[in-house]
Amino acid sequence: MAEKIDRKQLKRPDEFQVVAGKAMEWVAARQRQVTLGVGAFIVLALAAWALSGWRSSREAKAGAALSEAVELESRPIAGEGPAQPGQETFPSKEERTKAALAALEKVHAEHGRTTAGATALAEIGFLKLKSGDAAGAQKDLSDFLGAAAKDHPLRPFAQESLGYAFEAAGKLDEARAGFEKLREMDMPARADYRAARLALMQNKPDAKQQLERITKEYPKDTEIVRAANERLELASLPPVQPGATPETPQAKKKK
Repeated sequence: MAEKIDRKQLKRPDEFQVVAGKAMEWVAARQRQVTLGVGAFIVLALAAWALSGWRSSREAKAGAALSEAVELESRPIAGEGPAQPGQETFPSKEERTKAALAALEKVHAEHGRTTAGATALAEIGFLKLKSGDAAGAQKDLSDFLGAAAKDHPLRPFAQESLGYAFEAAGKLDEARAGFEKLREMDMPARADYRAARLALMQNKPDAKQQLERITKEYPKDTEIVRAANERLELASLPPVQPGATPETPQAKKKK
């Protein structure tokens, strides 16, 4: 049940009325200053709204261009698979890669300061690495990592891909340093696995111990644990003699 209110309380002005009355008195005494202040506030608000709208429009336009560029990468090669009605096909993978790179570079050139423009640069690096251009991938991925926002979702993938680009170029020390930076991105398991994999490639004596330690320290990271176990199995196989067929871990288990 609501509390009873006496006559004095009914006649007493509420807090809002008191504050509003004092505010109106203050405004009346300073009408010119308030008018100018409100006008300035409105101008600033409109400017902020216009800037926000312009940025949104710019990002939307850049995003649409990026979507079209990325879509080129998934278009079929003539004769290799079915195409959607009216969908363009490419005569070869090389032609498709060339077209996709040109479209992505255009997005980056025209919308470089947008999120989509930065993403286009990362996609260029990924595509160059995939097509065998390790040197080009190193530059584009490095540029992306140097310019992209710290919270850009592609940063970890770009960092790992940069390590692979160095590895593909035979720069194993730079590759190891690139993979190590995954630790700063809260991905210690991947950093340790990449280091162990490189150690195994270089026939370092502690490579197997590194892989075994990964399976024990990161049991919840199933993808990394599986990869480490596969590397351990391969490392346990005897060296392949010239002209001999290498024995797979599955075949070895059947014996």
